[in-house]
Amino acid sequence: MVRLMIGTAAAILVLGAGLPLARADDDIAKGRQLAQALCAQCHLNEGQGEKQGPMGVPGFVAVANRPDQTFYGIVRWLKAVPPMMPNHHLTQDEMFALAAFIMSLRKQR
Repeated sequence: MVRLMIGTAAAILVLGAGLPLARADDDIAKGRQLAQALCAQCHLNEGQGEKQGPMGVPGFVAVANRPDQTFYGIVRWLKAVPPMMPNHHLTQDEMFALAAFIMSLRKQR
């Protein structure tokens, strides 16, 4: 019970700061595999930046490096299934893995 309370308190502190709970390297690896299989054609092109024009497609590096971008901001984006993206019917775990991978592309500031 005490461990649960401590874990919950730690999660609240981390989530309150806008940061994800620690994501293991295997989560990032799983996200990378998903991105290669589902997203690479549109979002992982060499030198791809932010979207250009209304139909432009942003690269994942650009998405990760948007000002104030967060892990949960990416999860919300994935849940929204923007109309120009195919709905891959991702599970929550897959969304978390993709978000972990995308955020791993963020340049340290």
